[in-house]
Amino acid sequence: MAIRKLPSTGDAPRSTGVPESLVPGGAADSAGFPWDGRTFDHHGTAFSDDDGATPAAWGAAVAGVRRAAARLTAGEPGADLDALAGAHADAIVALSGVRLLIPLLAEAGETGLTPDGRTVEKSQELSIVTVAAPDGRRVMPVFSSVEAMRHWHAEARPIPVPGPQVALAAAQEETDLIIIDPGSPAQEFGVRRTQLQAAALGERCVPAWADPRVLEAFRASMAGEPRVAELLLVPGDPEARLLAAETDVVLRLAPGLAREELRQIVADAQQRWAADAIIAERVDSLRVRPVAA
Repeated sequence: MAIRKLPSTGDAPRSTGVPESLVPGGAADSAGFPWDGRTFDHHGTAFSDDDGATPAAWGAAVAGVRRAAARLTAGEPGADLDALAGAHADAIVALSGVRLLIPLLAEAGETGLTPDGRTVEKSQELSIVTVAAPDGRRVMPVFSSVEAMRHWHAEARPIPVPGPQVALAAAQEETDLIIIDPGSPAQEFGVRRTQLQAAALGERCVPAWADPRVLEAFRASMAGEPRVAELLLVPGDPEARLLAAETDVVLRLAPGLAREELRQIVADAQQRWAADAIIAERVDSLRVRPVAA
């Protein structure tokens, strides 16, 4: 079920927000019905008691990621990569047990002419939104609450869907990324290609930068390069907002290397990484950071 591709090397695999072609509307959806008092009763018993608010378990999971990232960035005592990786894994597990909202937006269908020559829409179609990332990958925006979706686009219609079903839909459509609550910085959370299977099955999945198998694969690929003193993996996107590459590959290099030597080391390394099955399967996107030893 997992989408297996080579890792992207873009520094910004996702830009979130409203596509330029979509213009926000007012306090009602595209059919003119107000949002106030809206429930999901008509979607069957699974969501009959849902008031459209962010599920408590999901809000707590995202807050846990933010706290762990802030502590690590601030260098607080006891903060470490394991705690941040655990928070990321907890969020993927939580995602598999909550309701999300897929936004549907109306698009013009068949058009016609009135007796006085004006062009009018004879029909409209509702469609699921995907947007393109700078590196060309498709991203599916979904939401944890009606409020977050209204903030993103006031005319979108919310369709409640279990989290695993969202992950399966993204995998089946070969959509690499899911962004939850885009445009709401405190709540944004990105699910990457390498996490879709875990989200669908309710399994724990640590980020690639915390996976010992991935680190071993990277280090094995550089074993024959004496000019690389050490290789480390660190989070490139600690808050999981899809604002940067998932994994930063830190190469500690021998001193005194010329610029052309540095370029050649990085180019050769990227070729080896692209040919490694573990790296291709587990790393969604990466950035290389050469530093002096």
